[in-house]
Amino acid sequence: MEENDWIKRLEQLYFTAVHVCHYSSNPGAVQRRIWKRFALCRVIAGKGSLSMDNVVHTVSQDEWFLLKPGMHVEFQTDMEAPVRYQIILFSCVALTRSRKALHTEACDFPVTGKLHVSSNARDIQEMMDTLVSGKHAFTSLEKTRRKHLLHQLLIQLMMHLKEETPPVAGMDRALEYMTHQYMKDIRVEQMARMAGLSVNHFIRTFKRQLNMTPIEYILKQRMAKAKQLLFSSDKIKEIAEQVGYRDEHYFSRVFKKNEGVAPTLYMKNKVSRIATLYYGLDDYVITLGMTPVSALSYGQRVARHVAVPALQAHSHQGLILDSFNQNYDGLRRVQPDLIITSDRLEPNEFLHQIAPTTMLEHTNHFGERLLYMADIMGRTERAEQWIDQHADLSLVLRGRIQSRWGKQSAMFIRVSSQFYRMYGLNNQTGALLYDDLGFHLPRYFPEKQWAVETNVGDMQLYDADHIFVMVDPTEEAHAQLRQLQQSSAWLALKAVQEGRIYNAGDIFFKTLGPTGRMWAMRYVAEQLGVTVR
Repeated sequence: MEENDWIKRLEQLYFTAVHVCHYSSNPGAVQRRIWKRFALCRVIAGKGSLSMDNVVHTVSQDEWFLLKPGMHVEFQTDMEAPVRYQIILFSCVALTRSRKALHTEACDFPVTGKLHVSSNARDIQEMMDTLVSGKHAFTSLEKTRRKHLLHQLLIQLMMHLKEETPPVAGMDRALEYMTHQYMKDIRVEQMARMAGLSVNHFIRTFKRQLNMTPIEYILKQRMAKAKQLLFSSDKIKEIAEQVGYRDEHYFSRVFKKNEGVAPTLYMKNKVSRIATLYYGLDDYVITLGMTPVSALSYGQRVARHVAVPALQAHSHQGLILDSFNQNYDGLRRVQPDLIITSDRLEPNEFLHQIAPTTMLEHTNHFGERLLYMADIMGRTERAEQWIDQHADLSLVLRGRIQSRWGKQSAMFIRVSSQFYRMYGLNNQTGALLYDDLGFHLPRYFPEKQWAVETNVGDMQLYDADHIFVMVDPTEEAHAQLRQLQQSSAWLALKAVQEGRIYNAGDIFFKTLGPTGRMWAMRYVAEQLGVTVR
């Protein structure tokens, strides 16, 4: 974006709240949080380090920082020189005009993080002085004046930064290199040169600001990555190489000295507090005989959630994360040993700062996934037990459905505010209906497609003997369902005419976990009048 565009954008800002605060941190204190509002911070005294979205910076007197909502922040202050700082917390939106009407948009800034403000920028320094030394804004006039002054300060600050921002240098450059290149052969002398300091001065400064030596910092990065990689089928030699050790035996000795157990035993003996961050992953952990410390709830995504008895006893013991607003501060408080997430979620680097995090590739092959996890965690017997039970249940239900109904087709339809979606073979409902229970797809459904979105008029192309319907829990989705039910195309379907339309409930999400999948198998069979005694 051109400079004039940025200036215009900044001039459109409207401030809804401004608060000025002064803080003094305790020596050596560590604070971690997800930032909720915008904040402009100026350091008055002291030293420390500040990590913002996994980018680490040193902190010292007269330095400035701009934080934005959603930023993952970890602040550590010096033992000998604790940090004192001024901070302006504010909320704002961008106001734009279109067709004689005002619209609000999320505001943005050309630069966030550490700001390189020259001590010669007197107008900026003086504006900040005025803001933080002013009286408390109790009256409307004082509040308006403070908002106006902050607005002018931010415009001047951004214009100044666009002209003056230098490349990363000094301790920040060394820190950034060590954080992201820990797997390389890093020498303290090399880092000292990068920081522009003598070796002794670099080590003293580093230890004072981060409460650890440079070597200890590199070791911390390597061990964190190693613990993440241990939740895999990789050999110890491969893991050692990925975190910077050519000799796997030396790596094993270093790991055991640091963690108290050999890397081959770490997952089996040291990992008991597992946080799960995708639907069904908590079910996998419970099926293997453990209780997760967190689970992602799908309660807001379904009209009604039905508890599975085998899972319910465990679900109330941990942190339940909201799928629309995940509370990572809460996740940090439960202190997991390991976080397991899915490739169906956007990667979040901040999770690695809470605990070693592994991302599993989504699969509908539950037996393989369960054995994979069980082998790593030393719970193979539990996995094999589930596989046997699942195979037995599938055999019984397929036989009884076939005996009662003959060869039957089935379809799973999801109704949302935006679409009618019919699911095929390559998803969790496909595994349930077609693999576990022996139904077949409607005649003209494209077998290679995981789902098809269609309109009401094309429903007859995918006519099935049995139809399971899931409706999103919104008024718009229910309106879509009513429109569907009143259409001639729907009323002409064989399943509608013969009364074979079933409420799918929450099996769309339940089938993402192994125990929930067996519950869903029984549920579907019961809708067809088939039971297991």
